[in-house]
Amino acid sequence: MFGLKIIVMALVGTSLLVPAASASPLPPRTQPQLTVKLLNANGSGCRRSATTKPPVDALVLPSGAVTVRYRGFSVSGNDYKSCVLFVSVAAPAGWTYLIPSVANQATVTLDGAATATLSTAMWFTGIEWTVIGTRKVAGPRTGTWNTSVVPHQAAWAPCGTSVNLSIAETMRVAGGSASTAGLVATTFGSPKWRRC
Repeated sequence: MFGLKIIVMALVGTSLLVPAASASPLPPRTQPQLTVKLLNANGSGCRRSATTKPPVDALVLPSGAVTVRYRGFSVSGNDYKSCVLFVSVAAPAGWTYLIPSVANQATVTLDGAATATLSTAMWFTGIEWTVIGTRKVAGPRTGTWNTSVVPHQAAWAPCGTSVNLSIAETMRVAGGSASTAGLVATTFGSPKWRRC
């Protein structure tokens, strides 16, 4: 563990943006809160350097989704890089949740014969794969490449306990060294809730 200490609060079902003037007070929050702490990030795609900022950081979107942004997760032709994120997730007593999707934002510069492949896996500690999927794009292509993976079946977190969540991302590029791909961000969709 390299000591990355980032704590984010995912406020589900509430907006972080409040109008400057409101005709009536905001209703009390009825949805639970999910507490997410990024514990560690390991791999060639998120290697820590002593001279730069941490290789990843996290932020909460107004929807309650959590986005992890990468610095330096870039791969050139005929190579690959990966990053595994280790996240502590705590839900309030009496509630369980599922993460409905994992979306990725990448950039590619691919010549006509090149391809980029992004593999995503997510799982709760001690539970089989919650999300697993692979997406591929072929050249010629330059610009943003967005992907999304959803669970094949609903995988609810264990009830009444805090669990760790692991997310693995692997980017491969097949082609000449001028062809490149970079992973910019991974977003975990706003959790769905139910009572235990």
